[in-house]
Amino acid sequence: MELLSSLPAGGTLFNMVTVVAGSLVGLTAGRLIPERLSGRVFECMGLFTLYLGMGMAMETKHAVAVLLSLILGTLTGAAFHLDDRLNGLGDTLKAKMRVGNSRFTEGFVTATLLFCIGAMSIVGAFEDGLRHNPSLLVTKGVMDGISSIVLSGSFGVGVLFSIVPMFVYQAGLTLLAAWAEPLLTPDMIANLSGLGGLMIVGIGLNLLKVTKFRLCDMLPGLIFIVFFTTLFSSAF
Repeated sequence: MELLSSLPAGGTLFNMVTVVAGSLVGLTAGRLIPERLSGRVFECMGLFTLYLGMGMAMETKHAVAVLLSLILGTLTGAAFHLDDRLNGLGDTLKAKMRVGNSRFTEGFVTATLLFCIGAMSIVGAFEDGLRHNPSLLVTKGVMDGISSIVLSGSFGVGVLFSIVPMFVYQAGLTLLAAWAEPLLTPDMIANLSGLGGLMIVGIGLNLLKVTKFRLCDMLPGLIFIVFFTTLFSSAF
């Protein structure tokens, strides 16, 4: 832990290593698991993802603020075709790496959303930047490593490439932590967690094939929630 504390964005680097290790294990062991059994494991992952998302969503302090952020964020994302762009990024990587796995893009997008959205990513990155305390990201890294074994076993190598947006996202938050500290009120963290939790629920439903949310279009909601939390906190 002391070594990670001394490294810039050490928690994120650890998180990346666990995802790479988990993906490699999943790519190797996944071939040995019958498709029928891997499907059952993935159903369990979907249910557990729903459980995590609902737990996070219950932390919401201002439900209306979260609702407005989700709606406006989705409309903004749809206007800029964020979901199509992120899927396009996956397709571009697939073409350049000449990967034959047809599920590369789905694995890349699913893993990116699962590993990057949520209170642990946001709070952990800021803790690492402000207090040089990577413990939250270390915990998240262990969870992501386990998840990447299952994800890569099902989706393939696309899961491994999720470390690229993960690094940009979490390391970027860590570097921005110093000037962003005044914004990190308890209500804001709770609402960010609540909004992220709803998106995680969406991932769980997608994994269970109940529906097919275009979750990347919802990401701008994480910006809107900052504005609406400030507004609702001062008004009420």
